[in-house]
Amino acid sequence: MAVVKVTGVVGKVFGASSQGLSLKEEFVGQTGEKFSRNWSVWFANAHGLTEGTEVTVFGQLSYKIEEYTGSNGQPGRKVAIAINNAQLDGGKPVAPVAPSAPF
Repeated sequence: MAVVKVTGVVGKVFGASSQGLSLKEEFVGQTGEKFSRNWSVWFANAHGLTEGTEVTVFGQLSYKIEEYTGSNGQPGRKVAIAINNAQLDGGKPVAPVAPSAPF
């Protein structure tokens, strides 16, 4: 499975244990046009991130084709992209780690 690394802004936190989030990635194409992609990101544990936070994550890429009906009533297809088993880049822990007592 391919591993991806994405930097973006957290849009929404979801999941029963706050283990998921939507991440909006913005980039400039070869012709100078601005584009954005929305990723679903899934962590093994609660991530503790809040909406509006800019983060870099990496993990396993997954995608699927989804059917939808547009606002004009026309059917369409889109690719839903996700990052599974995500980790924060930069060595930051996903969930707060309790300090250990010195011995």
